[in-house]
Amino acid sequence: MSRHNNEEQEEERLLLRHFSHEHPLELACDDSSRPEADRVTCVGCGIHLLPRKAYYTCRTCDFSLHRPCYNMPRKVHHPTDPGHDLVLHLSTSFACKGCGNPGSGFSYHCGICLQSYHILCSVLPLSISHYSHPHVLKLEFSPPNYDGLEGFCCDICKNPGSHHWLYRCGTCEFDVHLHCAISNGQGHQSHTQETN
Repeated sequence: MSRHNNEEQEEERLLLRHFSHEHPLELACDDSSRPEADRVTCVGCGIHLLPRKAYYTCRTCDFSLHRPCYNMPRKVHHPTDPGHDLVLHLSTSFACKGCGNPGSGFSYHCGICLQSYHILCSVLPLSISHYSHPHVLKLEFSPPNYDGLEGFCCDICKNPGSHHWLYRCGTCEFDVHLHCAISNGQGHQSHTQETN
């Protein structure tokens, strides 16, 4: 066997397959000298890769996944839909049932309920502690019902809530938008859900 054939076989072994892309991917490392505007973006979550972090990329086209997205489990069980598996999909667009925001890239999808969830929403902690409230706030998958009216007013930002997920202390009726509960870095998680 020639040296050239050995090199080709070694190169083929380093190329990996992922369900979300038709071409093989290879492990690469982002060049830290790249200007911020030219940084590599993960197709799975839309987040720019950090300098000097490993990621998977396609030589044929503009497709890259950072390691956490590459390693996301194909199926998860989530308490928002306890009777069904949520399956990882690559979508050009979807509306997240969890936060209500549009998305593209990876989502967890229930083919029975026809609902999709951002991958980052699917890993939100099931309960958190937050500096603004003395009790643990639990992740709720639908808004509370106050005197026959569904909805809430966020007790942190004072803006109305939506028909999507929120963090809540049921004892105190303390309701918080997802982004208000986790955006300022003051909260910390207590319990997370399990994935397969």
